[in-house]
Amino acid sequence: MWIAVKEAVWWLLRKCGTGPLLLRVHPKSFLRQVGWFRSFRARRSCDTDGNPLPWWTYAAVAFVDERVTREMRVLEYGGGASTIWFAARVAEVVTLENNPVWARMLEKQVPANASVRYVKDMEVFDATMDGDLGKFHIVIIDCLANRIACAKKGLEFLREDGCIIWDDTNGPDWPAIQQLMEEYGFRSISFSGMTPQEVAGGRTTVFYRQDNSFGV
Repeated sequence: MWIAVKEAVWWLLRKCGTGPLLLRVHPKSFLRQVGWFRSFRARRSCDTDGNPLPWWTYAAVAFVDERVTREMRVLEYGGGASTIWFAARVAEVVTLENNPVWARMLEKQVPANASVRYVKDMEVFDATMDGDLGKFHIVIIDCLANRIACAKKGLEFLREDGCIIWDDTNGPDWPAIQQLMEEYGFRSISFSGMTPQEVAGGRTTVFYRQDNSFGV
């Protein structure tokens, strides 16, 4: 009897077109659980508690979150909420920014294990310009500069078992990205779907070699 009543209620809710309302109030709503509504109101990338969240697809965030460890080092081309998010999970985060105003603002927000470096031309930045940065487990390409050129330079900082994370791979530069990474022997996993605060879908791609620190 209860099952029949439940099915009848759900039929009525669907018939009345209450999907958007259910997404907002239902306790099992995915968008509610990941904090999309809060991020949309706040106009920033955050989770349901207001904590910073990488501005990637939710599936990509979950994938990376399961694999990062306290021993890892991260290099970002373009920083933001992801800088703070990674700093809470890894040993060190180094962020390169070519916007001086944003670099100064971000620098005031990050913890001690994260550093923000203003670099006018990120696509030509190398270790000789600012001391030896060493090698990183993860390199993130999430900037507005020449992303292909930044990735080529970023590969110089990547460990042999390291992974590269590209955001916004659903754009016109995807064929060039794919070709570049294949030339360097990388495989890829793409995660399409919703991103914090955005209405349209996005795509984030993780590139990895056969032997990699993510274990994929």
